Amino acid sequence: MATENYRIVRCPYCSNEFEAKFWSVVRGDIDINIKEIIINGEFNLLMCPQCQKIFSLEENFIYLDPSAKILAFVMPGYYKERKELVEKLKDDYDSIKEHLISEGKLNFKPYYLFGIDELIDILKNDMDIQEETDVIYFVCEQKKLNVKKIDKIRAREKGLPFIMPYSKGLSRADIIKTLKEIIKENKKLKRLQNLINELEKNGEDIDFLDED
Repeated sequence: MATENYRIVRCPYCSNEFEAKFWSVVRGDIDINIKEIIINGEFNLLMCPQCQKIFSLEENFIYLDPSAKILAFVMPGYYKERKELVEKLKDDYDSIKEHLISEGKLNFKPYYLFGIDELIDILKNDMDIQEETDVIYFVCEQKKLNVKKIDKIRAREKGLPFIMPYSKGLSRADIIKTLKEIIKENKKLKRLQNLINELEKNGEDIDFLDED
């Protein structure tokens, strides 16, 4: 669940001081309403009780969604030049990482973001990937194809869908053949074409699949 805290803020319009609520930790897989607020650009918008004007105030917070493999330390955009903050966050994370991994909670690298817009970009990109992935799932059901999950961090990095269709075996040649048959009928699946391109690169190991 989301973790809240409160502090006194000053309205930039009328200088009135009042107590405001902020979220210091947001669980994207649980706090769906807050996730929507972030995506809609309404996160940490405050209304002054005196002049009734709305303003945004950036605060540090952590966004966590284990199911999407997202752990993001989100800092105000104006901190971007302060590299020592990122190094401190990395040190803080390293100090608890082994415990989190042993608990089976976080076995993936965190994001260090400056400004909420960077988090919004990740979340909206995931929505686009999921939309294309849902289409691919539908095609696979129609064609009675199998699927393997693709690691979500690697999918973001490489512009891939969240799944890889295959027919019989998992040989590179067979997978490419299956994907090209899908692409012939669904030319708008750009991430599936990226997957073909990735598989056609040299090398035998398919190293972007989800180990789970």
